[in-house]
Amino acid sequence: MARPLSYEREAVLEQAMRLFWRQGYEATSVQDLVEATGLNRASLYNAFGDKRGLFLAAIERYQSVTSCGRLSALEAEGPALAALRRYFEELIAFSLGDGRRLGCLMTNSAIEMAPRDPDCAERLRDGLARVEDAFYRLVRRAQSQGEIAQARDARALARFLLGLVQGLRVLARLDPQEDRLRDLVETGLSALTGNATGTAPLDN
Repeated sequence: MARPLSYEREAVLEQAMRLFWRQGYEATSVQDLVEATGLNRASLYNAFGDKRGLFLAAIERYQSVTSCGRLSALEAEGPALAALRRYFEELIAFSLGDGRRLGCLMTNSAIEMAPRDPDCAERLRDGLARVEDAFYRLVRRAQSQGEIAQARDARALARFLLGLVQGLRVLARLDPQEDRLRDLVETGLSALTGNATGTAPLDN
């Protein structure tokens, strides 16, 4: 079978991404990938080199489609913190619904692969750096709008938000209880603004 056409490649990557997201790298066999994607082994190797090559391509797709798509909501016009709140509302809804016990593919892969695969670790660091940068831009916008004090370190707050998201995704993968996830986010947003009581709670 010839190399998949571009639209077929995207469909293959989507199926592979979902499989790696659900099972992890080691628990996913080449036969699992054959069955999930509809490619035979020869076509899979021809298109992606090997299982690791397909995994790295699936990580790239996750970053460019899933992660970046969610982060684009942070650029919405209007108050920056309202955009951030909507971001977390969507993340909680996903974690309790279609994404229940999936966690974040980048976080899952960092835990599983980064200690023994430097190339994979580098790609994951780049992906998380893009998330941090998106939060940095949002914090700076919130500061310009008077929602966050100018004296706060915007880069440090962006890193705090990155850690908050990763912690939420790990907790949601392990024990997806809505009240726990909302408590985590509310406390995080309160710390962001320096408001001990927080802002209006996330919509239930």
